Amino acid sequence: MSFTLTSKIPQINAELKRRANALVVRTAARIETTAKLSFVEPKTGREYKRGGKTHIASAPGEAPAVDTSQLTNSVQREPTGDASAVVGTNVEQALHTEFGTSRMEPRPWLGPAFEEAAESFEKGVKELLK
Repeated sequence: MSFTLTSKIPQINAELKRRANALVVRTAARIETTAKLSFVEPKTGREYKRGGKTHIASAPGEAPAVDTSQLTNSVQREPTGDASAVVGTNVEQALHTEFGTSRMEPRPWLGPAFEEAAESFEKGVKELLK
């Protein structure tokens, strides 16, 4: 008499990796979308005219107001490996708006987008581990 033990660990591991990667991709997309949408939310800063158009700037603590769309269009997500991704931009203005400068208070947009997605990401990770 004999017994054969067959492990399903490789299949389980592959499925777990697939689901974790999908969670990261969804979360990165959510962060990107939330960040971009924050630029077009109503602003309460200074109102001024430029080139015949009225522009309402962001107030300290609000995400930057859209002006040229350079920052908005530069925000992207990119997978960086198994179950990892980066959301960000290479536009220098991003650092100035997010963290402020000696002449401007911060207008955070990426940090809040990340924080908003964090809870559902953590919940998704817990579901993966059940």
